[in-house]
Amino acid sequence: MMFFENDDNAVFVNPVETINLEDIVFGRVSRDFKKYDEESIYFFNTSDYIDVIACKNIKALVISQENAQLRLVKNALNIPVVVVEPKTSFFEGDIITINKNGRIHKNFRVRSKNNAFLVTETCNNFCIMCPQPPKKNDAFQFSDLESRVSSIIGNIDPVDFPETLCITGGEPTMLKDSLIRIIDNISSAMPGTIIHLLSNGRTLSYPAYAHDIAKASRRRILIAIPIFSHVSNIHDYIVQCQGAFDQTIAGIYECYKNSIPVELRVVLHKQTIPYLIDLAEFISRNLFFVKHVALMGMENMGFAKLNRDDLYMDPLDYKDTLSEAISLLKSHAIDVTIYNLPLCTVNNDVMDICEKSISDFKQVYFEQCKSCSKFEECSGFFSSTTEKFSLTRRITPFH
Repeated sequence: MMFFENDDNAVFVNPVETINLEDIVFGRVSRDFKKYDEESIYFFNTSDYIDVIACKNIKALVISQENAQLRLVKNALNIPVVVVEPKTSFFEGDIITINKNGRIHKNFRVRSKNNAFLVTETCNNFCIMCPQPPKKNDAFQFSDLESRVSSIIGNIDPVDFPETLCITGGEPTMLKDSLIRIIDNISSAMPGTIIHLLSNGRTLSYPAYAHDIAKASRRRILIAIPIFSHVSNIHDYIVQCQGAFDQTIAGIYECYKNSIPVELRVVLHKQTIPYLIDLAEFISRNLFFVKHVALMGMENMGFAKLNRDDLYMDPLDYKDTLSEAISLLKSHAIDVTIYNLPLCTVNNDVMDICEKSISDFKQVYFEQCKSCSKFEECSGFFSSTTEKFSLTRRITPFH
C-alpha cells in the first residue's frame, strides 16, 4: 500500500458541491478571520467559526463539508461557495483559481518549494518517455497567459516570494517573445527569486534569443536542458526529432556565452543506460562548464507508460553503471546529483548525492518505507508507481 507524505500538497482540488458559482473566480486565500477583505477567497476548515454577516461581501468562500455552519452558509450567502472534503487544506497566501465546475487550481502554494507555472502544452520534441505528452493545439493564449502570470505574481505577498520558481511546459521557448516578457515580469517583481526554466534548449541555439533570455532574467535563472546520448542519432531517436542534438548542444553553448547557468538532465532508462558512461565522458570533455548534471529516475506517466517495454529498467540493475558515470563526472569536478530514485535502489557510494527531488504533489511512499531510518532523506516514489507499474523488484528499508 502506498501513501502520500502530506495531503496538503495537492495542486488540484475537486469540489463536493458548489453554490452560486457562475463564473471563474481567482484570488488570494485568506485565513484571517479578524478582518474580511472583499478581494480575498476565504477558506474555512471543519472546526472554523464563520461570521456569516462579515462574509456577505467577500469574493468567494471555500468550506469543509463537515463544518457545522455549512447549512447556514448555503441559506444565508449569495456569494460563490465551494464545498470540499474535510482533508482539504489551504493556507493564508495561497493563490487559487476556481473554474465554473468548482475545481480548484492552486496556482501558487505558499508552503511549497515546488511552485511552477505551466505556460504551454506544445513542444518541438516528442520524447519517447515524456510524462506529459505535448498537444498540437495549445489551450493557452499568449496575451491571456501573460496577464494570468502577472495576476498571480501581483497577488503574492512579498514575504512569500519563493527562492525558486519553475517555468515548465511543453516547451516554454515556443512562446518566443511572450516567454521573455514573462521572465522579465517575474525577475522584476521578485528580485530574490531564481527562475528555473525547463527547456530542451533548441530555441536557445539562436544567439539573439539566448541573449534576450539572459537580459530579461537579470541572469537570475537556471535552465535545465536534457541530453540523452553522446551521439546525435541516439539523442534524436529518443526525442523523435532529427537534428535536435545539434541544436541542443548549440543552445547549451549559447547559454554559456551569455552567462546562463545550465543544468544537464539525463533520464535513466533502457535507451540511455547503455551509453551513460560515454555520455559522462562527453560531458566531461565538451560541456564541463555546466553548473550541474542531474541523473533522473523515470516517471511512469504518459509516453513512458505507453513505451514501458522499451524503456523500463529496474534501478537495481543499473546502479553500478550509475556509480561509474558519477565517479567519472566527479573526477572532472562536475557537480552531479541523482533525482527521483529511492535510496535503497542506489549504491552506498552515491547515496549522499541523492536529492529528495520528486515534487510534493507527486511524491508517495510505500508501507515498508515507514520503518526506514532514512525516510526523511529519501525521494520516495512517483505517485504513478503501482504494483503493476513498479519501479523496483525490491524495497529494502534501512535500519
